[in-house]
Amino acid sequence: MNRGYRDLSKLFAFACMLAPAGCGGGGEPEPDNGNAVIEAEGGGDRVVLGTEALESLDLEYATAEVMNLTPSLEVPAEIVPIPDRHATIGPRVAGRVSRVDVNVGDEVTPGSPIVTMESVDVGRAAADYISAEADLEVARQSVERARRLREKRISSQQALETAEAAFSAAAANLAAAQARLRAFGVPRGGLSEAAQGRVTLTSPISGSVTARSAHVGQWVEPSEVIIEVVGLDSLWLKASVYERDLRHVEIGQRVQVEVRAYPGEVFECVIRAIESTLSESTRSAQVRVILANPDHRLKPGMFATARILGTHAHEARELLGIPRSAVEQIDGHDAVFVRVDEGVFEVRSVHIGEQASGYVEVLTGLDAGEEVVADGSFLLKGQLLRSTLGEEE
Repeated sequence: MNRGYRDLSKLFAFACMLAPAGCGGGGEPEPDNGNAVIEAEGGGDRVVLGTEALESLDLEYATAEVMNLTPSLEVPAEIVPIPDRHATIGPRVAGRVSRVDVNVGDEVTPGSPIVTMESVDVGRAAADYISAEADLEVARQSVERARRLREKRISSQQALETAEAAFSAAAANLAAAQARLRAFGVPRGGLSEAAQGRVTLTSPISGSVTARSAHVGQWVEPSEVIIEVVGLDSLWLKASVYERDLRHVEIGQRVQVEVRAYPGEVFECVIRAIESTLSESTRSAQVRVILANPDHRLKPGMFATARILGTHAHEARELLGIPRSAVEQIDGHDAVFVRVDEGVFEVRSVHIGEQASGYVEVLTGLDAGEEVVADGSFLLKGQLLRSTLGEEE
């Protein structure tokens, strides 16, 4: 059973125990029937459960023990495309979409056709290029004829120079017409298509189509992005590290990444870069790693938790540790529920140190061998708070 559902079922069962007569109706509670949470003793430092309540909660326990842990720092992170592997594709000239060759999820390579569109401007540019090409050929022939006539002393040097100037002008016009076609996105070898007033947009990179807004018949402008392609073989993970924690972070550290889509699965990588400036609003710096993603399971936009493992100066060492799930915040302090007897739990303030692999270091408040509630402590916390509120009333 999913842990979230299991916790909800525990909470419901526990609420039934705390109701005046279970979940079935009214009546007075019977604190001595051994089935419900009946008291919080010692000024709120103990919670005592009856047998039935204890069984319904199905609490799980862990023993505080000295263990070899590599301290780590957990920070929020987001998966984003690598900029050089992220292409936003749109027209360079206004026109109407006549064909779309891709859908979201399709794989493309450099040069793959994406969208074909019809454009009057492209047709005119192609016509100008063809005309300029013909003018250049005429000018070339005129230069050759002028040279022959000059060699035979039939024409003057000035006539030859005039023909050569006309050739240079025609060559410049052709270059300008060609540049205009390139500016409109017409590739080499695309003149025949352009002459019909069409241009095909192609992918500049290899990757997956992650967004498509183009459809047949749509009028598009040069400023519009109609297709996005992202190379998914590798992605960036950008993690935010607060100013106070930057001293524990350095390039080359190992990072373990977890995402909600694949619970329990860990992706390994290393820190590649640390930004040199802090965000003014969050007082944090961006730490960047590259995630290998050969099977394309990770997607841009996914939120993740990055666990930055210890630096060379912060290696694995022996620590007194307990599961992180055992620690609750009570009255603004970290606390755990220590099992001192069957159904009897002492609320103990603890001082927490490093975190590593789901465990926390206990600096003070616990001794090795003591048993704490590792799963279900939030329910005991709820009863403690309920008892405190009852006393205030």
